[in-house]
Amino acid sequence: MWKSYHESQPGVIRSTGKPAILRFWEAADGSGMWLQSNCWGKLGTSNWTLGGVDYVKEQGGVEVEPGFWALDEPVTAFIKFSDMRRN
Repeated sequence: MWKSYHESQPGVIRSTGKPAILRFWEAADGSGMWLQSNCWGKLGTSNWTLGGVDYVKEQGGVEVEPGFWALDEPVTAFIKFSDMRRN
């Protein structure tokens, strides 16, 4: 069960020209969120991961810019709020 749903504004991945997808659903118990994305990297001051670079590579991610990865299809991961960090 989830408490809230959010989706990023429409955009494109600069390096590939493909639409960028970023959606997340907050867990009803407040423990974390499901994140679905076709890109991974540092976004602003936050580093929200899909399980780290190794996970993104396993899912077929390709580094298109230093520290920024693109995937052909969105992947989904559950991220605990206690594991998230701000850089």
